[in-house]
Amino acid sequence: MDIHDWYRFVYAYSDRIITGLVDEFEITQDDLLIDPFNGTGTTTLSAKKLGIDSIGTDTSPASVLSGRAKTNWEVDLDEFRQRRSELLSIIQPIFKEISSQGNTTLDSFGDSTNGQGIDLSKYDFSEPKKTPKGWLSEKPLKKMKVLRYHIEELPNDNVTDLFKLAMIAISPEDVGNVRFGPEATRDPKQEGDKDVFTIFKTKLSEIEEDLESVQAAVESGEVEPGETEIIRADARQLADTLREESELLNSDKHGGEVDYLITSPPYPAEHDYTRNQRLELIWLRAADDNKDLQKIKKANIRSHTKNIYVADDEGEQVNIRENDRVDAIVSEMEQIIVDEDISHGFGKYYPRVIEEYFAGMQHHFEQVYDLLASGGKAAYVVGDSGSYWQVEVETAEILGELAEERVGFEEPEIRLWRNMAATTADYDDVEENILILTKPESA
Repeated sequence: MDIHDWYRFVYAYSDRIITGLVDEFEITQDDLLIDPFNGTGTTTLSAKKLGIDSIGTDTSPASVLSGRAKTNWEVDLDEFRQRRSELLSIIQPIFKEISSQGNTTLDSFGDSTNGQGIDLSKYDFSEPKKTPKGWLSEKPLKKMKVLRYHIEELPNDNVTDLFKLAMIAISPEDVGNVRFGPEATRDPKQEGDKDVFTIFKTKLSEIEEDLESVQAAVESGEVEPGETEIIRADARQLADTLREESELLNSDKHGGEVDYLITSPPYPAEHDYTRNQRLELIWLRAADDNKDLQKIKKANIRSHTKNIYVADDEGEQVNIRENDRVDAIVSEMEQIIVDEDISHGFGKYYPRVIEEYFAGMQHHFEQVYDLLASGGKAAYVVGDSGSYWQVEVETAEILGELAEERVGFEEPEIRLWRNMAATTADYDDVEENILILTKPESA
């Protein structure tokens, strides 16, 4: 039973972190756990398996779909199999026709009926505007367009969600010409036609097998699943959104309070999450144009230059530079801009990323503090950074200061989780830490 593998993200963390912290914090089935940067759903799926109620939020439609599909185990498998059979029978001959286009075969010299009765005119085969150049070859693009067309004809329910998840899960590396290292880039070695039918069919078979397994485990009593909610939300408005939309938070069992938080937020680095999920967002029609992408980016903590906007002023709102560590980093970067006469390119925005990131995280901490029960704990897996001119950013240390001095959490604890390779060649390995915050018992 490895539902985590239905869809993974390049920055996802291991479920072993969740199980380890659940044991350490002694989280029980009476508690409520949240992950405000839920990604592909590692925290919420792990909690469900352990019988713990959980809420996951994210700004990405692809991540929200993943979180919901992975934690909805009450899927009618008979309905799933019937729809799958019908869908596969529809797309298989169409995919064969697409693959044969432009090919000269022996049938071409005889009275072949190849392609007879297959009408491709109803499909829009144009490449979506926001597809990065070369990320999808011509024939796989056409097949994915056909697949999406027919999935969108299905009822909008939890069965179809599994088809949508399978579609986006195969799109970057299996169907597309994408590789991650860690940023998503074009891989010319993968270009050409792909057997999208078999790739998609195999993914659905894996999903079916896992669902059969987990449903049997639930029925036998081996697993007593927790309740799960997945909600689209800006982490800086977490408490406001959950109090308005979450039935689980506001239930009699949990009484409007969260007991624990386990998550991995972004940190200052040039990781554009909307680029690394670009094909997934495209096939969910969530990235048709710049307006769509900006809507997603603006709902995110500012952590890279490509989601900094003119109107951003969180740093000024909270006077973030009154924190000595933040001010020292920003001042060093501003001096580099002067010394190197940097007036063009993304470099001129590096100081603003630092300001807006830590200010946004402060707003997030305020919302978490509001939600947490007295004595509640919040664990953040977060990396240090050297992405900007090798200026050291001790992310966990600074976040701990802000959480304690400005929000009211008790003495933060920072643990080294692992060293990871830096994304810049001139900077040594950087630390990834677990920052643990505790709300005072008296609060």
